[in-house]
Amino acid sequence: MRTERCAPPPSAQGFALVLCLWTVVVVLLLAASLDRYVQARLEAAQAVRERVQDELDLYSTHSTVLYLIATRQFTRGGLRTGAPRSDGAAGERATTLRLDPTGDEIALDGSAYRGLGRARFALQDESGLLALNANAQGMLAEVLASCGADPGQTATLLARLADYRDANDLSRANGAEAADYAAAGRERPANQALRTAPELALVLGWGEWLAAHPQFRVHDWLSTATEETFNPNSAPRALLARLAGIGPERADAIVAERRRAPFRSAADFELRTGLPLERSDDAYRFHATERRLQLRLWRAGAAQATRLGLESTPRDPAGPWRIHSVYRARRATQGQLHEVPGSIFAARAPAAP
Repeated sequence: MRTERCAPPPSAQGFALVLCLWTVVVVLLLAASLDRYVQARLEAAQAVRERVQDELDLYSTHSTVLYLIATRQFTRGGLRTGAPRSDGAAGERATTLRLDPTGDEIALDGSAYRGLGRARFALQDESGLLALNANAQGMLAEVLASCGADPGQTATLLARLADYRDANDLSRANGAEAADYAAAGRERPANQALRTAPELALVLGWGEWLAAHPQFRVHDWLSTATEETFNPNSAPRALLARLAGIGPERADAIVAERRRAPFRSAADFELRTGLPLERSDDAYRFHATERRLQLRLWRAGAAQATRLGLESTPRDPAGPWRIHSVYRARRATQGQLHEVPGSIFAARAPAAP
């Protein structure tokens, strides 16, 4: 006797199909979620790896630049990157001062250079900047005027800066001492030389003026040097453009001329630029000073840099240089990215700026 199988009702078949479809959908959703999770973790790991590599590149660039400062010579063109010059026997360190450029220098005018990987750096000779702790402030007065300060404001700002630095409580005309700071609810003046350029904002009246005049570049134009001795070979282009009688076009011409051949003297500068130097010859210098430098380090694409104030101390048992200040500042503002002469930073293919 033949038996017949009973087929499931159509409603049961439809339910099974829907259940299968939902199972497939759930599995696909779980797979997509897992894929997104794995992708996010991979991207996070890649970002951490890039940050670590950037830090290593910045540290290596920082160490290499400090090594060059301690072991290489300075010329009118900047900091040499090649082997030290020798006199007499091969390998013997030079004992005479030679200032003529050799073509392998890193410029000391704040120009941006490519370091290792995505690391960028800039070196600035402080003799190319305005000396905040100098007694004479003629150039600072010129730059203040070019940035919008009238004669009365300029006199007041300079007098208050001098009162902030000096060790007494005697106020100059238009100046400010401890009583004036107390009346304004401010901390009393330091009565000592400024230690960093941003400290200028603590001087009564300066903070407000700087906030109203952002074109005055505190981090780019100022140093805490004690002598107003100016080096046209290492002055930033934007600072040159603010000095009396120069302006943007002449500043561009000066930069182009010194890149062709650094100026040798005041007479050479006047002959090649057609611009008179208003101060006495001893107010200028035409070779970099290895004693005080500023180093900025940043990652490609970053707006901020780490700024280090360096002082050369070749006879100090503690080391050939000393870092006297570190703070965050704007990265170098030059648009062109320069390559360091030689193969110092050629360990890996350069990244895009």
